[in-house]
Parts: sequence; structure tokens; C-alpha cells
Amino acid sequence: MGRRTLVAVARPDGRYDCRLAHWGADADPIAQSRPLGNDWTPAAVLAAIDATHEQLVVLDGSVRTYAVCWLDPTLSAIDDIALARTADPESFRQWWVDRKDAACRALDSEGCDPAAVRRALLASLRNRASSVHCPDDASFLRGDR
Repeated sequence: MGRRTLVAVARPDGRYDCRLAHWGADADPIAQSRPLGNDWTPAAVLAAIDATHEQLVVLDGSVRTYAVCWLDPTLSAIDDIALARTADPESFRQWWVDRKDAACRALDSEGCDPAAVRRALLASLRNRASSVHCPDDASFLRGDR
């Protein structure tokens, strides 16, 4: 199964050259990805990400990895995501999949309110990740990490 990763390479002018890796990006995100587009604004980088992506890798003098976490427990709103910064993408991803599966089961079997389940998912995400960013806030890409 693919691990779609958007790789955003910072430019000196505050914009990004973006690349796409279908099998994830680990040690060398540039070599593991193909060009997707140049001269993107931070907002355009975030607008390109949805629940079909597994992670965002930002190269701006360092390598920062953000897990793409699909918050919608009804599995219908593909753009309902949050980006969670993590130093260990693999263990974080497994934790998130387990957490999301439990939330979806609770929604199905217990008839929980989808909005309440979503809020609980976001709260657990904020407790686990070093930082969490919603797709309408690109400040962390502009250096306001």
C-alpha cells in the first residue's frame, strides 16, 4: 500500500517547491520523491493535503515531519484533517490508526455524536503530538513553528 507524502522544500523567498512521494519519504525525501510544482505559497501547500496523504515533510534547513490525521469519524469529509508534528512517524501512525479505528467503532456501535467523537479525536491528538496544526493555519510553514 502506498504512503503518499507531500514534500515541501522551502525557498529563500518564503515559498515552496513541492514534491510527491508515493511510498513515503524517510532518509532522503528529495531522492524518494518526484517534482509536483514550484513556487507554492504556504497556503497552497496546505490546500494540497487531504486524507489521502499520510504525511507532510517540510525541508527548511531541517527536516520536519507531520502526520496527516483524518478527523472525520464518518469517513466522508476528506478535507477534515489536522497535521501533527512527530519525531517518530511510524509509531505515531500506528497509534493514530488504532485511535481512529476505536473512534469509528464507537460511532457505529454506540451511536455517539460524530461531532463529539471528532472533538475527542482532536483532543487526543493534541495530547500526543508535539504540535497540531489545522489546514487553515499555515503559520508553522512561515517559521512560526
